[in-house]
Amino acid sequence: MDSHALLTVGILSAIGFCSCKNELLLNGPLDGAVGGSVEFTLINPPSPPPNLITWRFTGYTENIIVNSFSGGNETHVDYVGRISVNKTTASLKLRGLTHNDTGRYSVSFLISGVGYQGGTSLTVFDKISNVKAEANQHELVEFNSSVILTCSASGSYPSFRWFNRSADVTGSDNRTLTVVNVTRYDTGPFQCEASNAINVEMSSEVNLTIAYGPDSAVVTVKPPDSFYSSGSDITLSCSSESKPAAQFQWALNGTLLGREGPELRLENVQASQSGAYSCRAYNSKTHRSETSSPSTITVLERISGAAITSTGGVWIECKSSVILTCDAQGSIITREWRKDGNPLHGVNIDELNRTVSISPLKKEDKGYYTCQVSNPVSSETASKGLIVNCPLPPWVIVIIVIGVLIGVTAVIGISIFLLKKKGKLGLPMGRQAPPQNNASTELDYADISHFQKRNGQKEDLGNGGDGGDGGVAAATIYAAVKLPRSTGPNPGQAPGPPNQVPDVTYAQVKKK
Repeated sequence: MDSHALLTVGILSAIGFCSCKNELLLNGPLDGAVGGSVEFTLINPPSPPPNLITWRFTGYTENIIVNSFSGGNETHVDYVGRISVNKTTASLKLRGLTHNDTGRYSVSFLISGVGYQGGTSLTVFDKISNVKAEANQHELVEFNSSVILTCSASGSYPSFRWFNRSADVTGSDNRTLTVVNVTRYDTGPFQCEASNAINVEMSSEVNLTIAYGPDSAVVTVKPPDSFYSSGSDITLSCSSESKPAAQFQWALNGTLLGREGPELRLENVQASQSGAYSCRAYNSKTHRSETSSPSTITVLERISGAAITSTGGVWIECKSSVILTCDAQGSIITREWRKDGNPLHGVNIDELNRTVSISPLKKEDKGYYTCQVSNPVSSETASKGLIVNCPLPPWVIVIIVIGVLIGVTAVIGISIFLLKKKGKLGLPMGRQAPPQNNASTELDYADISHFQKRNGQKEDLGNGGDGGDGGVAAATIYAAVKLPRSTGPNPGQAPGPPNQVPDVTYAQVKKK
């Protein structure tokens, strides 16, 4: 070092920095890591460059780090190999930091006889490392348990933050985190962040096992339906949010069935298995249970053998009544009565629609009665014809008889008229003798001139002589007379005289 430099150093050392009026601005305060490096720089570097630059340290001790001038550097022994000075900008770089480098750093120089000075500070930290998070217990029960998590780390002046599932836990700025009455959302993973001015490190994850539930149990029925036909297969499933998984028991109408598991299968189900099914979910860790709302299963027997029965035999209006009864096998839900295809009205039907009472019967009650027996899974229709036999009133009978007589008379009259017109009805001239040898009697006609009365007297009918007053004899209507059969001799007997013809029986004759 030449005499001029020594003189300048002596002057700077003697006057210090107190009398300088031109303040220099430096970066900082600075933070450095042990083993790392920092650089002190001037925000307003000198211009022109100074001839002599001095850096001073004040910390656990005070000393001049370096005097730098155009001819070289004068460096303190503690900084040899650890510093470098930029003579243009007057900046200083310090390497190989230790905790002893923590302190205040200042720089001073002269330009054209004017002194300048400025200062900053450095803090040297150990880096954060070995960050670890731990929990005082890992198996917890929702709403019943609490947990304390603790974070540890190596390094200088660490500060801590906690995260749950990567979300910052509000207000967690301490080494420990306490969660009171944990919920199922507190399972984690939890992590601890440790940091200082130099670096930030995260801990490994901490996971908690939290038992909860069972929540509300729910029964699902497949296939879903309101009614099932006997013989169907039905599957009931029970679910509940629970950790660990819940254990399930099944009940019918509140009575345990002795069936366990999340699924209950009803195969070839019958009507006797109808009722309200429910499941009970139980958690062995929380010792809690939950029972589902009941699910009603209604099994119906199919309708068969529908029939209508009736009381009575012959039904007469105003004197009889009838009861029609509709029955069938199976689960009967509804009965619907119809007459001749139309809804049945105006009769007495019981509350179950099972019987129809008609009293008294009327003619209009005859017809075709049907009863449809049904349930939601099947139906069948029965039928019965009803005949109402009502007697006719007397006046109707009289009219019918008179009508028949008039009709018969008319037919006879017309027949006689037609026979006469065709000449088939002639006047006989006499009477033939009765046949011999048992011959059949002929139908003959008699010329009747008188009528013999029962008292033996004869009534002249005027058929034989003049009609009186010299006129023509009056005409007489002749009636057919059936002569009796003559009787011949018996076999083996001698023939004798023929039997005498008996008196003729005459029909009533009208004289004109």
